[in-house]
Amino acid sequence: VIGNDSKVAFRLSGSYLAPGNVSVAGTMLSNGGYPYYSSYSVTRASVAPAVALTRASQVVPLSERGDERLPSVTMVDLRISRPIKFGQRQFVPQLDLFNIGNAGTIVRYNVAVGSTYLTPAEIVAPRIVRVGFSIDF
Repeated sequence: VIGNDSKVAFRLSGSYLAPGNVSVAGTMLSNGGYPYYSSYSVTRASVAPAVALTRASQVVPLSERGDERLPSVTMVDLRISRPIKFGQRQFVPQLDLFNIGNAGTIVRYNVAVGSTYLTPAEIVAPRIVRVGFSIDF
């Protein structure tokens, strides 16, 4: 299993020119869960009589990479724009919406066995609205 492999990856993109010269474009991205592996940190003090560790601690993997996977991530982004012409120039206001569904999917767990084992360490970025424009001349 390669570092950030995903068993399923799907991307759908499209655009539509609506009445009034309004352009609507969107992307849907879906990835199966990325792999992770649980681990345990063994300290020299915890195994001193049985095993002589050369380091103060050693991380021991408890599963093979790919045996455990994060939840699937699906996100939808959208752009709405409409060009306004001024002679030879064109002003294009744009509205971008990222992560429209506001997916709060976990993309990283704390995988070290202990009191915080499998607590979320990172989630997908929240819904973002961006307003912008471009000028063509």
